[in-house]
Amino acid sequence: MRADALVEGLRTLWPPLCFLTIVGATGGLTEGLPAALVSVGAGLTWLLCAYLIWRGWHLFHPMTEHEAGRALEEAAGLQELRPLTGGEDRRISGDDALWSWHQRRLIEAAAALSNPVKPKLYWHDAAKALALIAALGLCWLNPMATARALTFDLSPLMGDSDLVVEVWAEPPGYTGLPLIRLDRRQSEIALPVGSMVTARVDGARGAPVLRGPSQSARLSPAQGAAWQGQIEITRSGTLKLDRLGTRAQWHIVAVADQKPQLKLPKPIQIDPKGRLDVSFQASDDYGLTAAFVRIRPVKVPDGLDGHSVFDTPIPLEGAASENGARRVFVEVGDHVLAGLQVEAQIVVRDGLGQETASEPTKLTMPEQNWQSSLAAALQEVRLMILREARPYQRPLPRFATLFEPLDDGASVSDVLNLGPIKLDLSDPQPGAPPGIANATRHLRAIAETMVQFGLSDLGQLSLHYALERLTIARDVSDAHSVAPLLWQMALQIEASNQTPAQQKVAEAREALKQALEQGAPPEQIQQLTQELREAVGERLQELAQQGASGEGGEQGQSGPQISAGDLEDRLRELEESGSSGSREEALSQLDQLDQLLENLQPGAPGASGQADGQGQGGPIDDAMRQQRALSDQTEKLGETSPSDQSRNSAKDLANQQEGLADALGTGRQSDPSQEQSAEEQNKRQAADAMREAAQALREGDLGRAQDAQARALQALRQAAESGPQGQAGNESETDPLGRSLPKQDDGKATKVPDGVEKRRARDVRDELRRRQADPQRDKNERDYIDRLLQER
Repeated sequence: MRADALVEGLRTLWPPLCFLTIVGATGGLTEGLPAALVSVGAGLTWLLCAYLIWRGWHLFHPMTEHEAGRALEEAAGLQELRPLTGGEDRRISGDDALWSWHQRRLIEAAAALSNPVKPKLYWHDAAKALALIAALGLCWLNPMATARALTFDLSPLMGDSDLVVEVWAEPPGYTGLPLIRLDRRQSEIALPVGSMVTARVDGARGAPVLRGPSQSARLSPAQGAAWQGQIEITRSGTLKLDRLGTRAQWHIVAVADQKPQLKLPKPIQIDPKGRLDVSFQASDDYGLTAAFVRIRPVKVPDGLDGHSVFDTPIPLEGAASENGARRVFVEVGDHVLAGLQVEAQIVVRDGLGQETASEPTKLTMPEQNWQSSLAAALQEVRLMILREARPYQRPLPRFATLFEPLDDGASVSDVLNLGPIKLDLSDPQPGAPPGIANATRHLRAIAETMVQFGLSDLGQLSLHYALERLTIARDVSDAHSVAPLLWQMALQIEASNQTPAQQKVAEAREALKQALEQGAPPEQIQQLTQELREAVGERLQELAQQGASGEGGEQGQSGPQISAGDLEDRLRELEESGSSGSREEALSQLDQLDQLLENLQPGAPGASGQADGQGQGGPIDDAMRQQRALSDQTEKLGETSPSDQSRNSAKDLANQQEGLADALGTGRQSDPSQEQSAEEQNKRQAADAMREAAQALREGDLGRAQDAQARALQALRQAAESGPQGQAGNESETDPLGRSLPKQDDGKATKVPDGVEKRRARDVRDELRRRQADPQRDKNERDYIDRLLQER
């Protein structure tokens, strides 16, 4: 009964709901109407709905229990018997039996009352139901038109035309993100903290207001009839645009910039060349902007109080290694803390200025190894200057030192009487801090004795210029500006002690190093490597001439033997790594090449740059290089389709192969009874294999030619091992029982791979690369070979 009453009460809401549905369904008809007319129509619609709701509510009276009973009795046709409402009767007088009979009859009639109330006819009116469903479907299909028809908007009534709203967000520049358009259909948008949200509104007669989570801004007039303004997003919240009501609204999620992530695979180390070996993994949500090594002295020098932190930049460019770590070598030979105990840590910084630092590592800063005593003295003076950061003591004004003090009440004539002039020229740098004054005295002493060092006229002029600038300096920044000049002078003096060939090698090496660090193209790497190869050749010839003339002393026999072939092998590996993009490997090989060059002395084996065959396997080295090149050309020839040009190329290769066999100096016929050394036998086997390869090339059998060339290489390797160089490593190293002989600790006990081992390693690597590039091989095998090449 109560549910039926509630249904009857809700019936009063049907008229306004149906009216709203019909108006919303016809909202598409308002597209061409003026906005003001549509707004007035929406207002009248809501007023009429309010009236219908008020009228229905006031006309509605809840059904009483008696009325409900009468309704059920009428529905059952028992309105005369009244089984439900008859229970309300009260006996006034009469027989008890008659009253009891009346009560039983009502109870029996009520028990027999089972027919429910039949629903009204409007529940069965299919036409009205279908019309209502169709109207709801139109509202759902075109919600924008429905909202337009039912939205009472004051904006058109205040003179606004159709408002065109554009809102966009500009993330901070350091994020590198593009502009973000805010679509009204988006309810939630994520923006980086610090984003500037700009709103532009066309068609408004008054100024709209842009309200953000922490700021609000009234839009200002822009070009034409537009209004524009912006606010900054600093936290999450609601962003909306108001103009006589909310025109657009979003929930903004402010995304804070996280600090950079930093991880060190290994601590900071010092490499043999006196550089900081730095490896680190770093990442940031929007990218890193800077990385540097932060260095602070363990014991701060007196002059650096309060200025004891120094940042040395680390380049972020260049490819990272496989595990994502960057490895760079930082030059610190000119650092102000050179030679001191320091704590070094890697620091990375993002665009917002947030920094993340690693744990500090204690180490001793490397120093430049000067060969010239004058260059070392200039570096010492330079460090005195840079390690002094205390300010100059401001001296009295110049004119005040010329006059006697005046008594109180002195007259003008007393003032005009200058009296004796007192000048103190004992201190040429009045007010200079101790470090600067000490550096000036040392530099003056060097200038007075520089004739003994044989300085050129330009060097003497530069030294006097530096001394003059340091003397007239009146603040620390002026004094520090002399330090770069002293450093350049020291480098030039040190370079003047080098021969032209050494300077050319240094220049070629530096050019190649910069190209590798900057990721230069393979063509440039090959060109610079060739220039370095030519410079190394000139250096070898220079050393050979010095050795022939007896200059430079003797070469120690216990050190590692270095041949021209070793240098050429290293240059070739360097060129291959640089051209293939293996930047880290190429830089490491460049350092190894430096160590080989430093071990060369006048008269050393291989210093002539030529293969003399005396204990170094010179002709064998050359033959192996030429044979390896011929093998590569034969392999490339096999990858091309047969043609006249390829057949001519095969004949040319055959002639070169035949010439290489003849160059070994072994004849086609020999007396079998004549005893030959192992080296000669291997060389003969190599020559025979070469001639077989030449014959196969002429016949066009490339497979047989490659097999013969492989046997030739193997025989050449065995010849190198059986020669003097392959046996020299074991002579006098052990006693007859195989025990190590005692020897003096000369600092050269470190195992250095000899030429044979290097050749063998390179041959293995070349074969692995050939197999890895063979598309006919199994993919798993090629992947395994690729991992081997990457791990070496």
